[in-house]
Formats: sequence, structure tokens, C-alpha cells
Amino acid sequence: MKLFIFDMGGVVVHNAAVIPAIAQSLKISQDDFFRGAGSDPEVTRTSPYHLGDIAALMKGALDAHQFWDNFKKRTGISVKGDPWYDFFNPVLNNDTVDVIKGLHQKGCRVVCGTNTLDAHYRKHRDRGDYTCFDAVYASHLMGAIKPHPEFWTCILNKEALTPEETFFTDDYEENIIAAGKLGLKTHLFTQAASLRSVLNLS
Repeated sequence: MKLFIFDMGGVVVHNAAVIPAIAQSLKISQDDFFRGAGSDPEVTRTSPYHLGDIAALMKGALDAHQFWDNFKKRTGISVKGDPWYDFFNPVLNNDTVDVIKGLHQKGCRVVCGTNTLDAHYRKHRDRGDYTCFDAVYASHLMGAIKPHPEFWTCILNKEALTPEETFFTDDYEENIIAAGKLGLKTHLFTQAASLRSVLNLS
């Protein structure tokens, strides 16, 4: 393998889910939040994060101001500040960071491939969470999100590598399946210890 792509939320950091805290602050349910974002969990066949205005945020097609304007039109709720940033408090998974360091010690190139939005990207950058990577491929900057094939093909084109030369790990099975169909070697992340074993790191 010439390239190792790591997902961020649920792999390199814990506590990445922010919608529960935002919904609680607005005194609505999480499902009502998704409906306000144009993605009703009761009618979607995929993650509500992959549709509606949340997907548009992660693709960079909407900014936060536009998102909350749309949210107010759907719900009547006015939102102040930048909840996407303010309520986002990820915690580094040091065991996964150690796996990344182990790959670096073997001379491997390790990058982050993440579905994210500007506020979360800025929070990670401000905290230095991306410093363990050689590069960061963020969906809102690429204009493509997992599990769409364009997400990985964009990274592979920029790295000038083939799928067969690339390893990808993510905690979301739909993303693993999609990457595997492209020919990437994949691993469904559950814990750093099993990932370390798959990668033959001592």
C-alpha cells in the first residue's frame, strides 16, 4: 500500500456528533432538526447526513449562514451564533493517532479523508487535530462526500495513485462498501487495536 486514508470522526476522534447538542439547545428532537435541515429520517433510505442541507454543507454548496436561513424558513426557529462550531468538541483517539504514527515510522503516507463542514474543519485545524496527517482531504473543499465514488476518485487523482495502492478505514459501513467497490483495500473501524493488527503494526 502506498497511501492510507483515515476517516476523522469516529476513527481519529471521539465525540464528533454535534447534532444532539444543537437540537437540545433548540429544544427540539434530533429528527425535527434533520427535518429542519431538509432531510427527514423517516423517509430517507440512507443517513440523513447524506441528504438535504447538511449534505450541501459538507459539499461546500451552502455556508452556515445559508443553512440557518433555510432552517428558520422550515421551522420558524431563529439560531444565533455558530452552533456547528460552538457545540463541536471532539476528543482525540490517542490509540488511533499512535497507529498513524506507526505507519509514518514505516515511511507510509497517511492522509485524512473526511466528510466535514467548514466549522468542524476550522475547529480541528484550530486545535491541531490534523497535524498527524500528511494531507487532509475535506469534503467541503472537494465538493464531494462519502459514499459517492467521486470522493475517493478525487483523492486518488490528486495523489496520482490507483485504488489497488490505497488503504481506507472508516467507522461507517456504507462508506467501506463504496470504497471497496472502487478497488480500495478497506477496514471497518471498530477500535484501534484491530486496525493495528490488520496493518501488521507491532
